[in-house]
Amino acid sequence: MTTDTAMLQAELRTVMGKAVKVLRRQGITPLHLYGAGQPSDSLQAGTADLRRVLLRVGTSQPVFVHVGSDRQLAFVQDIQFHPVRREVLHVDLLRVDVAKTVQVEVPVFLQGEAPAARVLGGTLLQVLSTVLVECLPLEVPQALHADVSGIDDFEKSVRVADLTIPDGVTVITPLEQAVVHAEAPVAPADEEEAAAGAEAAAGGQETP
Repeated sequence: MTTDTAMLQAELRTVMGKAVKVLRRQGITPLHLYGAGQPSDSLQAGTADLRRVLLRVGTSQPVFVHVGSDRQLAFVQDIQFHPVRREVLHVDLLRVDVAKTVQVEVPVFLQGEAPAARVLGGTLLQVLSTVLVECLPLEVPQALHADVSGIDDFEKSVRVADLTIPDGVTVITPLEQAVVHAEAPVAPADEEEAAAGAEAAAGGQETP
């Protein structure tokens, strides 16, 4: 359960269109808040505060948007960046109902050491970096963890079904889908054969 939900202080925005460039020069970023069957709101927030919140919540954690005495729960839906300077130009926020479930992609982090990699010299490959879950907005887990300590040979893997899922959270991603597995190291003979095959293929090509 999210016990410390992020907060963003915002204001109603009256500057629209190309004039928002003036706001950005003043350290203010335009926002758009919409969804949950309510009218959309044009807002603005201090750029420094907004960056701090974005780093914390990403697109998988909710944020309380405060406008005066009003407080609304939302998820970051889209971030527009400057193509060169990578500065945040505009942010869309999707308003949600705190009492209705949402579907969110939650990041998956690896935990522990895999003997297949540490002892046998294999390479650990994470093939799934996020898992789609459904739950109430304030119950969205910050992350899920895949324990790789049981991967002691190259036949084993961690599947979605092996993840520890908090109460109140339903997994939408197929449970049989692999999250991480280990690949055996390439033997020197195999490397030589691959190199020889590449040389032979190159030698067989005619020079135009």
